[in-house]
Amino acid sequence: MPDDVRDTAPDLAEIDYEEVSDFFDEKGAVELIALLDGEGYRFDEIDKLLDVSRGYLNDRRDEAVHLGLIVPDQAYRDDSVRRVWTLTALGHYLRQRMRHLGVTDSHERFINARREYQERKATFREWVADPESIEEYTEAMWADEQVHPKELPEDLKELFRQVDDDRF
Repeated sequence: MPDDVRDTAPDLAEIDYEEVSDFFDEKGAVELIALLDGEGYRFDEIDKLLDVSRGYLNDRRDEAVHLGLIVPDQAYRDDSVRRVWTLTALGHYLRQRMRHLGVTDSHERFINARREYQERKATFREWVADPESIEEYTEAMWADEQVHPKELPEDLKELFRQVDDDRF
């Protein structure tokens, strides 16, 4: 095997299955493995995307390395080599099962919902910081003007369609 290709195939006899199971009971473990993919992420990217404290994330990363689920790797981005964390073969197998169970898809929607929430919260904070906009809005409400759209925005309609499609 070439020196630049790391063999991460698991030795099934060496896996401590109880430890692996216990790992996934810990806060942030499922989220970490669900997020990672073949391209890998820098630690600060993982920290930004997951709603888990940096301390927990450090612990989960170290435990995942110890269990043979992730490895440090290198990725070429922005004309430079960067250290990233990526799944091992065992990590890929477990993530594949997560995918089949819908965990990774739900996790991705959760991350996107959090990002969308942050964007909308920022928009609201900008709006509420302008006293004139509050006054205009309040006066329109008092005048019984239609200040809210009668129809949901297209992105919200799609979100509700997805929720309806996810029923059992």
